[in-house]
Amino acid sequence: MNNTSVNFTSFTQAVIKKLQEMLGDNYSVFSQNVKKNNGIELTGVIAKRKDCNASPTIYIDKFYHGGITEEEIKKIAHILYDDFQAAEFEDNVDLSGFTEFEKAKKKIVFKLVHAGQNRELLSMIPHKLFHNLALVFFYTVQEAPFYGKASILIYNSHMCQWNTNLEQLYQISMENTPVLFPSVIDSMQKVMRSILEEGLKEDILSEKNGKEAGLFEEEWIEKVAGQMMKDMDEMKLPMYVLTNRQKLYGAACMLYPGVLKAFGEKTGRNFYVLPSSVHEVILVPAEADTDERTLREIVTEINHTQVAEDEVLADSIYYYSRNEDKILWLS
Repeated sequence: MNNTSVNFTSFTQAVIKKLQEMLGDNYSVFSQNVKKNNGIELTGVIAKRKDCNASPTIYIDKFYHGGITEEEIKKIAHILYDDFQAAEFEDNVDLSGFTEFEKAKKKIVFKLVHAGQNRELLSMIPHKLFHNLALVFFYTVQEAPFYGKASILIYNSHMCQWNTNLEQLYQISMENTPVLFPSVIDSMQKVMRSILEEGLKEDILSEKNGKEAGLFEEEWIEKVAGQMMKDMDEMKLPMYVLTNRQKLYGAACMLYPGVLKAFGEKTGRNFYVLPSSVHEVILVPAEADTDERTLREIVTEINHTQVAEDEVLADSIYYYSRNEDKILWLS
Protein backbone atom coordinates (compact mmCIF):
# COMPACT_ATOMS: atom_id res chain seq x y z
CA MET A 1 0.00 0.00 0.00
CA ASN A 2 1.39 3.39 -0.99
CA ASN A 3 1.76 5.41 2.21
CA THR A 4 1.33 8.76 0.47
CA SER A 5 -1.59 8.14 -1.89
CA VAL A 6 -4.36 6.41 0.07
CA ASN A 7 -7.62 8.26 -0.63
CA PHE A 8 -10.60 8.07 1.70
CA THR A 9 -12.37 5.37 -0.34
CA SER A 10 -9.31 3.11 -0.27
CA PHE A 11 -8.88 3.84 3.44
CA THR A 12 -12.49 2.81 4.13
CA GLN A 13 -12.14 -0.41 2.12
CA ALA A 14 -8.89 -1.29 3.90
CA VAL A 15 -10.45 -0.76 7.35
CA ILE A 16 -13.49 -2.86 6.41
CA LYS A 17 -11.30 -5.69 5.07
CA LYS A 18 -9.13 -5.77 8.19
CA LEU A 19 -12.14 -5.60 10.52
CA GLN A 20 -13.89 -8.40 8.60
CA GLU A 21 -10.82 -10.61 9.07
CA MET A 22 -10.78 -9.89 12.79
CA LEU A 23 -14.52 -10.49 13.38
CA GLY A 24 -14.85 -13.60 11.18
CA ASP A 25 -17.58 -15.11 9.01
CA ASN A 26 -20.34 -14.62 11.58
CA TYR A 27 -20.29 -10.89 10.81
CA SER A 28 -20.95 -8.82 7.74
CA VAL A 29 -18.87 -5.63 7.74
CA PHE A 30 -19.76 -2.76 5.41
CA SER A 31 -19.81 1.03 5.20
CA GLN A 32 -22.73 3.38 4.80
CA ASN A 33 -22.98 7.11 4.14
CA VAL A 34 -25.15 8.70 6.81
CA LYS A 35 -26.70 12.15 6.53
CA LYS A 36 -26.49 13.94 9.85
CA ASN A 37 -27.80 17.26 11.13
CA ASN A 38 -26.91 20.46 9.22
CA GLY A 39 -26.38 18.55 5.97
CA ILE A 40 -23.23 16.84 7.25
CA GLU A 41 -22.56 13.45 5.66
CA LEU A 42 -20.37 10.92 7.49
CA THR A 43 -19.12 7.46 6.66
CA GLY A 44 -20.17 4.84 9.15
CA VAL A 45 -18.84 1.30 9.46
CA ILE A 46 -21.34 -1.35 10.50
CA ALA A 47 -20.49 -4.83 11.75
CA LYS A 48 -23.73 -6.80 11.58
CA ARG A 49 -23.86 -10.13 13.39
CA LYS A 50 -25.83 -12.71 11.43
CA ASP A 51 -28.14 -13.67 14.31
CA CYS A 52 -28.94 -10.07 15.36
CA ASN A 53 -31.21 -7.52 13.66
CA ALA A 54 -29.29 -4.46 14.87
CA SER A 55 -25.73 -3.28 15.17
CA PRO A 56 -23.94 -0.09 16.18
CA THR A 57 -22.55 2.33 13.60
CA ILE A 58 -19.09 3.80 14.16
CA TYR A 59 -18.03 6.82 12.10
CA ILE A 60 -14.51 6.73 10.71
CA ASP A 61 -14.08 10.16 9.08
CA LYS A 62 -12.15 11.50 12.07
CA PHE A 63 -9.49 8.77 11.70
CA TYR A 64 -8.50 9.62 8.15
CA HIS A 65 -5.72 11.97 7.12
CA GLY A 66 -3.56 12.45 4.06
CA GLY A 67 -0.56 10.13 3.93
CA ILE A 68 -2.11 7.61 6.31
CA THR A 69 -0.02 4.44 6.59
CA GLU A 70 -0.97 0.77 6.54
CA GLU A 71 0.20 0.44 10.14
CA GLU A 72 -2.13 3.26 11.19
CA ILE A 73 -5.02 1.55 9.39
CA LYS A 74 -4.35 -1.66 11.32
CA LYS A 75 -4.44 0.27 14.59
CA ILE A 76 -7.71 1.94 13.58
CA ALA A 77 -9.22 -1.45 12.76
CA HIS A 78 -8.24 -2.68 16.24
CA ILE A 79 -9.87 0.41 17.80
CA LEU A 80 -13.08 -0.27 15.87
CA TYR A 81 -12.94 -3.95 16.86
CA ASP A 82 -12.78 -3.01 20.55
CA ASP A 83 -15.57 -0.44 20.10
CA PHE A 84 -17.84 -2.95 18.38
CA GLN A 85 -17.19 -5.55 21.06
CA ALA A 86 -18.13 -3.04 23.76
CA ALA A 87 -21.26 -1.80 21.98
CA GLU A 88 -22.52 -5.07 20.50
CA PHE A 89 -26.15 -5.99 21.12
CA GLU A 90 -26.72 -9.31 22.85
CA ASP A 91 -30.28 -9.78 21.58
CA ASN A 92 -32.48 -8.60 18.75
CA VAL A 93 -33.93 -5.13 19.19
CA ASP A 94 -37.72 -5.07 19.25
CA LEU A 95 -38.95 -2.17 17.12
CA SER A 96 -42.44 -3.57 16.56
CA GLY A 97 -43.89 -0.70 18.57
CA PHE A 98 -42.84 1.74 15.85
CA THR A 99 -45.12 0.24 13.19
CA GLU A 100 -48.41 0.77 15.07
CA PHE A 101 -49.31 4.39 15.77
CA GLU A 102 -51.20 3.64 18.98
CA LYS A 103 -48.00 2.14 20.40
CA ALA A 104 -45.56 4.48 18.68
CA LYS A 105 -47.25 7.69 19.82
CA LYS A 106 -46.20 7.07 23.42
CA LYS A 107 -42.58 7.56 22.38
CA ILE A 108 -42.82 10.36 19.84
CA VAL A 109 -40.73 13.34 20.93
CA PHE A 110 -39.19 16.43 19.34
CA LYS A 111 -35.81 18.10 19.00
CA LEU A 112 -34.60 21.40 17.55
CA VAL A 113 -32.45 21.85 14.45
CA HIS A 114 -31.49 24.85 12.33
CA ALA A 115 -34.06 25.38 9.58
CA GLY A 116 -31.76 26.94 7.00
CA GLN A 117 -29.04 24.31 7.33
CA ASN A 118 -31.56 21.47 6.95
CA ARG A 119 -33.75 22.65 4.06
CA GLU A 120 -33.40 19.41 2.08
CA LEU A 121 -34.20 17.26 5.10
CA LEU A 122 -37.15 19.41 6.15
CA SER A 123 -38.75 18.87 2.73
CA MET A 124 -39.02 15.16 3.61
CA ILE A 125 -40.08 15.27 7.26
CA PRO A 126 -42.94 16.80 9.28
CA HIS A 127 -41.77 19.88 11.15
CA LYS A 128 -42.80 23.16 12.74
CA LEU A 129 -40.79 26.34 12.31
CA PHE A 130 -39.74 28.37 15.34
CA HIS A 131 -37.95 31.55 14.28
CA ASN A 132 -34.89 30.27 12.37
CA LEU A 133 -35.15 26.83 14.00
CA ALA A 134 -37.37 23.83 13.31
CA LEU A 135 -39.01 21.30 15.60
CA VAL A 136 -38.61 17.83 14.13
CA PHE A 137 -40.04 14.60 15.48
CA PHE A 138 -38.51 11.25 16.28
CA TYR A 139 -39.38 7.94 17.89
CA THR A 140 -37.19 7.30 20.93
CA VAL A 141 -36.15 3.74 21.78
CA GLN A 142 -36.45 3.54 25.55
CA GLU A 143 -35.75 -0.18 25.96
CA ALA A 144 -32.38 -1.76 26.82
CA PRO A 145 -29.67 -1.24 25.80
CA PHE A 146 -30.57 2.21 24.45
CA TYR A 147 -32.71 3.95 27.08
CA GLY A 148 -33.31 6.96 24.87
CA LYS A 149 -29.93 7.02 23.11
CA ALA A 150 -31.28 5.49 19.89
CA SER A 151 -34.03 6.99 17.77
CA ILE A 152 -35.85 6.89 14.44
CA LEU A 153 -36.46 10.18 12.67
CA ILE A 154 -40.07 10.51 11.55
CA TYR A 155 -40.54 11.14 7.81
CA ASN A 156 -43.61 12.22 5.86
CA SER A 157 -44.01 8.59 4.75
CA HIS A 158 -44.32 7.49 8.40
CA MET A 159 -46.93 10.15 9.02
CA CYS A 160 -48.95 8.84 6.07
CA GLN A 161 -48.59 5.21 7.18
CA TRP A 162 -49.86 6.15 10.62
CA ASN A 163 -52.71 8.18 9.13
CA THR A 164 -51.85 11.11 11.35
CA ASN A 165 -50.95 14.76 10.75
CA LEU A 166 -48.45 17.41 11.76
CA GLU A 167 -50.59 19.00 14.45
CA GLN A 168 -51.22 15.67 16.16
CA LEU A 169 -47.50 14.83 16.12
CA TYR A 170 -46.78 18.25 17.60
CA GLN A 171 -49.32 17.89 20.43
CA ILE A 172 -48.17 14.35 21.26
CA SER A 173 -44.49 15.33 21.27
CA MET A 174 -45.12 18.36 23.50
CA GLU A 175 -46.68 16.02 26.06
CA ASN A 176 -44.09 13.23 25.78
CA THR A 177 -40.78 15.06 25.55
CA PRO A 178 -40.80 16.77 28.98
CA VAL A 179 -41.72 13.42 30.56
CA LEU A 180 -39.24 11.17 28.73
CA PHE A 181 -36.47 13.80 28.67
CA PRO A 182 -36.97 15.94 31.83
CA SER A 183 -35.33 19.37 31.85
CA VAL A 184 -32.46 20.32 34.15
CA ILE A 185 -31.03 23.78 34.87
CA ASP A 186 -27.64 24.08 36.56
CA SER A 187 -25.27 26.97 37.04
CA MET A 188 -22.41 27.14 34.57
CA GLN A 189 -20.01 26.84 37.51
CA LYS A 190 -21.54 23.52 38.56
CA VAL A 191 -21.51 22.16 35.01
CA MET A 192 -17.92 23.24 34.40
CA ARG A 193 -16.77 21.83 37.75
CA SER A 194 -18.36 18.48 36.86
CA ILE A 195 -16.62 18.49 33.46
CA LEU A 196 -13.27 19.39 35.04
CA GLU A 197 -13.56 16.70 37.71
CA GLU A 198 -14.53 14.09 35.13
CA GLY A 199 -11.57 15.07 32.96
CA LEU A 200 -9.15 14.85 35.89
CA LYS A 201 -10.55 11.44 36.85
CA GLU A 202 -10.07 10.18 33.29
CA ASP A 203 -6.46 11.36 33.35
CA ILE A 204 -5.83 9.50 36.62
CA LEU A 205 -7.54 6.33 35.33
CA SER A 206 -5.37 6.48 32.23
CA GLU A 207 -2.20 6.83 34.30
CA LYS A 208 -3.26 4.00 36.65
CA ASN A 209 -4.31 1.68 33.79
CA GLY A 210 -7.99 1.83 34.68
CA LYS A 211 -7.70 1.58 38.46
CA GLU A 212 -10.12 3.77 40.41
CA ALA A 213 -8.87 6.96 42.03
CA GLY A 214 -8.16 6.65 45.76
CA LEU A 215 -9.43 8.90 48.57
CA PHE A 216 -6.36 11.16 48.42
CA GLU A 217 -6.71 11.53 44.67
CA GLU A 218 -10.45 12.26 44.96
CA GLU A 219 -9.67 15.06 47.44
CA TRP A 220 -6.97 16.39 45.11
CA ILE A 221 -9.41 16.41 42.18
CA GLU A 222 -11.96 18.39 44.20
CA LYS A 223 -9.29 20.86 45.35
CA VAL A 224 -7.89 21.44 41.84
CA ALA A 225 -11.33 21.75 40.25
CA GLY A 226 -12.44 24.11 43.01
CA GLN A 227 -9.42 26.37 42.51
CA MET A 228 -9.91 26.41 38.74
CA MET A 229 -13.55 27.39 39.18
CA LYS A 230 -12.58 30.12 41.65
CA ASP A 231 -10.24 31.55 39.04
CA MET A 232 -13.00 31.41 36.41
CA ASP A 233 -15.76 32.96 38.52
CA GLU A 234 -14.41 36.50 38.24
CA MET A 235 -14.28 36.30 34.44
CA LYS A 236 -17.72 34.82 33.82
CA LEU A 237 -21.14 36.36 33.33
CA PRO A 238 -23.80 34.69 35.49
CA MET A 239 -24.76 31.77 33.26
CA TYR A 240 -26.99 28.72 33.56
CA VAL A 241 -27.15 25.61 31.40
CA LEU A 242 -30.55 24.26 30.34
CA THR A 243 -30.59 20.70 29.03
CA ASN A 244 -32.28 17.38 29.85
CA ARG A 245 -31.15 14.60 32.17
CA GLN A 246 -29.84 12.57 29.27
CA LYS A 247 -27.97 15.60 27.83
CA LEU A 248 -29.34 14.54 24.45
CA TYR A 249 -31.00 17.16 22.21
CA GLY A 250 -31.57 19.19 25.35
CA ALA A 251 -31.92 22.51 23.49
CA ALA A 252 -35.53 21.43 22.97
CA CYS A 253 -36.10 22.15 26.67
CA MET A 254 -36.36 25.87 25.85
CA LEU A 255 -39.79 25.09 24.38
CA TYR A 256 -41.08 22.95 27.25
CA PRO A 257 -44.23 24.54 28.71
CA GLY A 258 -43.41 26.67 31.76
CA VAL A 259 -39.65 25.99 31.93
CA LEU A 260 -38.42 29.45 30.90
CA LYS A 261 -41.27 31.14 32.76
CA ALA A 262 -40.29 29.39 36.01
CA PHE A 263 -36.64 30.37 35.53
CA GLY A 264 -37.65 33.99 34.94
CA GLU A 265 -39.74 34.00 38.11
CA LYS A 266 -36.86 32.49 40.09
CA THR A 267 -34.30 35.03 38.88
CA GLY A 268 -36.74 37.95 38.68
CA ARG A 269 -35.28 38.97 35.31
CA ASN A 270 -35.64 38.67 31.60
CA PHE A 271 -32.78 36.68 30.10
CA TYR A 272 -30.94 35.76 26.96
CA VAL A 273 -31.00 32.25 25.50
CA LEU A 274 -27.75 31.22 23.82
CA PRO A 275 -27.87 28.02 21.72
CA SER A 276 -24.52 26.41 22.52
CA SER A 277 -25.46 23.19 20.66
CA VAL A 278 -28.46 20.98 19.85
CA HIS A 279 -27.92 19.43 23.29
CA GLU A 280 -28.17 22.51 25.52
CA VAL A 281 -28.75 26.25 25.70
CA ILE A 282 -27.17 28.82 28.02
CA LEU A 283 -29.39 31.22 29.97
CA VAL A 284 -27.92 34.63 30.81
CA PRO A 285 -29.97 36.99 33.04
CA ALA A 286 -30.28 40.39 31.37
CA GLU A 287 -28.44 43.36 32.87
CA ALA A 288 -28.82 46.99 31.83
CA ASP A 289 -25.33 46.98 30.34
CA THR A 290 -25.46 43.55 28.71
CA ASP A 291 -23.60 43.65 25.39
CA GLU A 292 -25.65 41.63 22.90
CA ARG A 293 -22.83 41.75 20.37
CA THR A 294 -20.52 40.05 22.87
CA LEU A 295 -23.11 37.35 23.54
CA ARG A 296 -23.47 36.73 19.81
CA GLU A 297 -19.71 36.46 19.49
CA ILE A 298 -19.64 33.95 22.35
CA VAL A 299 -22.18 31.73 20.55
CA THR A 300 -20.33 31.96 17.24
CA GLU A 301 -16.99 31.20 18.90
CA ILE A 302 -18.41 28.15 20.69
CA ASN A 303 -20.00 26.83 17.50
CA HIS A 304 -16.85 27.26 15.43
CA THR A 305 -14.33 25.91 17.93
CA GLN A 306 -16.05 23.68 20.52
CA VAL A 307 -19.01 22.02 18.81
CA ALA A 308 -19.07 19.31 16.13
CA GLU A 309 -20.57 20.56 12.85
CA ASP A 310 -23.54 18.23 13.09
CA GLU A 311 -24.31 19.41 16.64
CA VAL A 312 -24.42 23.17 15.95
CA LEU A 313 -27.87 24.67 16.49
CA ALA A 314 -27.55 28.32 15.43
CA ASP A 315 -25.21 31.33 15.38
CA SER A 316 -28.02 33.36 16.92
CA ILE A 317 -29.18 34.70 20.26
CA TYR A 318 -32.70 34.81 21.67
CA TYR A 319 -34.36 36.79 24.43
CA TYR A 320 -37.05 35.68 26.86
CA SER A 321 -39.50 38.39 27.91
CA ARG A 322 -41.24 37.70 31.21
CA ASN A 323 -44.08 40.13 30.49
CA GLU A 324 -44.88 38.47 27.18
CA ASP A 325 -43.86 34.95 28.26
CA LYS A 326 -42.27 34.74 24.85
CA ILE A 327 -38.93 33.92 23.19
CA LEU A 328 -37.79 36.64 20.80
CA TRP A 329 -35.23 36.09 18.04
CA LEU A 330 -32.71 38.93 18.20
CA SER A 331 -30.47 37.89 15.30
